[in-house]
Order: sequence, then C-alpha cells, then structure tokens
Amino acid sequence: MNLFEKIIDVFLWISIGMSIVQLYLRANKIWKRKWDKEVAESQSIFGLSLLLLNCSIWIISYIIKQDYESIIDTSIIMVEATIFLLVGTGLWVKGQKRLGLWTLIKQSLRLERKEANYLIKRFFKPQNAEVIINILHQLAMIDEELDSKEKELITAFANEWNIDYSIEKLDRERLKGTENNYIRLRNSLLDYLDREPPTEQVAQLKDMMTELINADEKITEEEELITSELMGIIETYLKKDEEIKIYHVIIVPQKPQDEDTIKQLLPDSVKVQAAGGVAYSIGSFYSYNYADMICKQFRKKKLFTIVHTFEEEENNNTNNNFNAQLATT
Repeated sequence: MNLFEKIIDVFLWISIGMSIVQLYLRANKIWKRKWDKEVAESQSIFGLSLLLLNCSIWIISYIIKQDYESIIDTSIIMVEATIFLLVGTGLWVKGQKRLGLWTLIKQSLRLERKEANYLIKRFFKPQNAEVIINILHQLAMIDEELDSKEKELITAFANEWNIDYSIEKLDRERLKGTENNYIRLRNSLLDYLDREPPTEQVAQLKDMMTELINADEKITEEEELITSELMGIIETYLKKDEEIKIYHVIIVPQKPQDEDTIKQLLPDSVKVQAAGGVAYSIGSFYSYNYADMICKQFRKKKLFTIVHTFEEEENNNTNNNFNAQLATT
C-alpha cells in the first residue's frame, strides 16, 4: 500500500468517526422527543424500511468484497434508521405502548398511506387554486347563507388541493370596500380569467360552480341572478371565436348636470353616440337580468338608464329599437 492509499485510508476512518458523531447528534434530537406524537408521525415507517433493506443489500456486497470501512459506514446508517423507525411507530407516545408494536406499525402505515400524496399535491396544485376557492365561497354566500352541503363541497375541493379553507377570513374579505357582493364576485371571476388560466381548468370551474349551486337542492333568486352572469362570462372565455350576446347598460343624460353626475360616479364610463344624442355606456354584461339589476341601481340615482344591445341595432341597420326603449323607459 503506497502513501496516497494510506492517506485515503486514514480519511476514510475519520469519515466513519464523523458519521458516528452525526448519528449521535441526529438521534439525540429525535430520542429526546420520542414521546411527542407529532415527532413520531413525522417519521416514514415505509421509507425507513426501504432504507434498511437497501443498506442490507449493500452490506452483503461489502462483506463479499471485504470492504470493512463501507460495512461500518453503512451499519451506522442502519442504526440511525432503526432508531427513527422505532420512534416512528409511536411506541413511546403516551397511551400507545399498550397497543403493541405490530398494531402501532400498522397504525403508522395507515396514516402514512393517507399522507403519501401530500407533497405531490403541493407541487401539482392547480394554479390559482386559492382564487378558485374564494370564488366558490363567494358564490355559496351570495344569498348570505352557507348551507352545510355547500360548505362540505368547498371543503372537499380545498382538501384535495391542501388549501386552508377559512370561512371567517373569506367572509371578512366579502365585507371590505363599497362593492356589493354581486359585483365583487363578478370582478373576482374576471380577475381570475385575466390571468389566462387553461380552458380545461375554467371548464372544471364551471362544473364546480354548477355542482355547488345544486348542492343544497334549491336555487335562490340571488344564485340564479349571479350564476347567469358568471356562466355567460365563462362561456365567452371558453368560446372565444363564437359571438355571445352582450347587454350594455346605457345612461342617457336628460339635463346638463346629469353628465357631471355620471363623470363623478363613473369616471371610466364610455361616451357613445346614440339616436337622439349622446349616451354613456357603463358596462357590458352577459345576462339581461344582471344588466337590469345594474340598471336599476342607477335609476335610483335619478339617472335615465336602459339595457341595450348594440348588436341588434347593427343587424337591423336601424335605430328603431333604441328609440323605442328611450320612449318607453
């Protein structure tokens, strides 16, 4: 054996000494807390068993090759794995020792099987999953009542993605600002779609919303009103190449001060030319009932407001429809 090999051999034994110190330090931390249930449950019985099996195969190989340093090093790993495995059974957790070692092992394996896909789900959790849960909660609460079946359904979705479904937190967010719940929910969906999620995910959200609405086996007026609008928005996103009927809410100033009121209330409103003069478009909607609800809000402010479809006007090449609405509103 030359000098270089002797030096390497010395370092190998130093490395074995370091492995023993490492074993002690790691095992010491776990052993001190072996009575803690969470510490016990944090150990993977199946994973440690695979490690012991793998090390046993390597030791057999090292014995054949008479590689004593590797035998010792691998044995240290096996000792550590054995300590962690015993702690993982929960043998020292208060009240569990009476169950017996085999029962504890089976109990630990059942828990591990339930948690086996946790890390995978965290890596492959759908993008915008928290936003989706928020939208579903707002939809369930649109009638100011969270039915137990609705709660159960949303909780199931949240658990599937390992998301904390905090009803109190989401309810606090619903009460913020000056937007009413209809507008807030609609804006939440629009913000979500602005992120350009995949169409498959949006289609799944549509199915989830339908399932949620039908969960309590009754559809309230509030749910029917907002759902018709939300589904129209989703359909427009899914069918980008198809024409979807759009309902515009139009304010027609009747006196000079109306324009000042409109600009103050709705600085982003769009001025349009209409039969008989100027009007202001304050939004485009996908459901007549929802557009009519918005329309009524501004009528309460003494503003002359109508629901109009420019598409019909263009198709007929006439202003009769718009004039008729002006005359009858």
